[in-house]
Amino acid sequence: MLTLVDGSAPFFLESSKRSQNWSKAPLSHLEKSSLPSRKKHKRVRESFSKYTKRISKLGFNAISLDEFCYLANYPFYPQNLAEKIRSYRKKYKKLFKIAVSQDLKIFLTSDFFSVNESISKATGNELEKITTLFESGLDDVFTSFPEISGIILRIGESDGVDVTGDFRSKLLLKDPEQANKFLKTILPVFEKHNKTLIFRTWTLGAYSIGDLIWNPKTYKKVFEGIQSKSLIVSLKYGEGDFFRHLALNPLFFADERPKLLELQARREYEGFGEYPSFVGWQYGNYRDQLLGKANLAGISVWTQTGGWSSFKNITFLKGSSYWNELNSYVSLKLFTEPNWTVEDCIQKFYGKKDLSEFIRFLRLSDQVIEDLLYDPCFAKQTLYVHRVRIPTLLHITWDRITVSDPFRAVYSRLNPTPSESLRLGEEAYSSLEEMKRISKKLDLPYDSRFQTKTFKLILNCRKLLYQEDVPLFLETKRLAKEFHKKYPKTFRFQISRPKSRPSWIAGLFFRLYLRKRSKYRFIDRILFHPILRKIYYLVFLGIRNRLPDFINSQGMPIRELLS
Repeated sequence: MLTLVDGSAPFFLESSKRSQNWSKAPLSHLEKSSLPSRKKHKRVRESFSKYTKRISKLGFNAISLDEFCYLANYPFYPQNLAEKIRSYRKKYKKLFKIAVSQDLKIFLTSDFFSVNESISKATGNELEKITTLFESGLDDVFTSFPEISGIILRIGESDGVDVTGDFRSKLLLKDPEQANKFLKTILPVFEKHNKTLIFRTWTLGAYSIGDLIWNPKTYKKVFEGIQSKSLIVSLKYGEGDFFRHLALNPLFFADERPKLLELQARREYEGFGEYPSFVGWQYGNYRDQLLGKANLAGISVWTQTGGWSSFKNITFLKGSSYWNELNSYVSLKLFTEPNWTVEDCIQKFYGKKDLSEFIRFLRLSDQVIEDLLYDPCFAKQTLYVHRVRIPTLLHITWDRITVSDPFRAVYSRLNPTPSESLRLGEEAYSSLEEMKRISKKLDLPYDSRFQTKTFKLILNCRKLLYQEDVPLFLETKRLAKEFHKKYPKTFRFQISRPKSRPSWIAGLFFRLYLRKRSKYRFIDRILFHPILRKIYYLVFLGIRNRLPDFINSQGMPIRELLS
């Protein structure tokens, strides 16, 4: 079984940027005078050596490194970029040597496709020409670095609008037929060099291929007629991002092609490891549904990757999170030791002394995440809009918590039992007191004060989503201000006073645009006609001041998501 872990942590350790995009190693932050900094990359290698020893000892057998475009050199590159690529190739060669010394397979991540001015000029951004260019780049990199085992390819999400550097990825494969033809073109290169293509089905809804992550029809079209021993299909565990309250993605059983299960240990929507967000019981449930029933080639555990935030914990290195390391270990052992229970995994990590108390602590922490961070009465519904499965968590994204009229309308109209949501939230919040008691007894690396203050505000936000309570609003604004002052590099609360009550029009709107089954309706063709999507973008521009302030400044541009 392939047990893959991301290798970006040593790079992030050298980045001094306050708020970061954790989706890719911050290579541009580690440069000096337009070239990779020798000192910083020397420290990266030292950290990488420690990191690979840790993960290899745990039982991981493969590592991914960002990213292919910094190793692929093309003859039309200007001298300064060609020189930079040569420098990166030398530095990565040293990293590869370290990984090989720990018996780790090496995979490079890549988007299709990361472009720059030189590439655009040489190809005119034409798909066929860029595919040919990608083929030549693969051939060159595989020949130059035989120690590489393969490529992890992302085709359904472009770089965020805040990404800087020499390359910015674009979505070039816009329909299943293009993706199918593309795969048939590049797979022979992998077969020639005996390399593996890990093809990610992750998509965000842009273009007609945007539902690949959950739509069996799109999935079938993309992989139709493709039989290659060099191909592994990589899937997130649910029909969306790394959220809870998601059923296992049925595409794991769509065919007999080898599948890679994507798991996240540093939970980007659940605090980034600043407080416990244990994944054991959730992932154990997925394991029981998969092993022996799906053609599971392995797992990919994200120990550092994902999201935007100011949180600085670096898993398995300086400033690491105990909770991220626990999640990483349990994620691995659940699948490599199929006879172990979740409790067995916890014992192997923690030890036998006071084990029952530690498990009780994790159970309580699970309740806090599932019933307070998430609103279970809302999250347990299955809803789709156009090509996207609605996330089970909407008003909390990365390190931003937002309460405004659009979110009030969504939660109040779509939640059938708001009173139950408030009861479950209060009950979960009360669990923090017992967690504090246990953590003191066991001397756990747990900041109970930080989690209590954070979740008091989150509980107040839950109430403000459903209730018009002016005193509570004013109190919450005051608490948020104090919180920001005490914890300036953590969560940001964006809470606005209600301007209007959620109207019956909002309910009509949701009934019209949302559907409970994944299958498209005839009306969806009308509602999401290209002309109307342009109008929706204008609507977005009109209400964006009532949405989280990072929208259209982080992540994919809204205009592209509406394509």
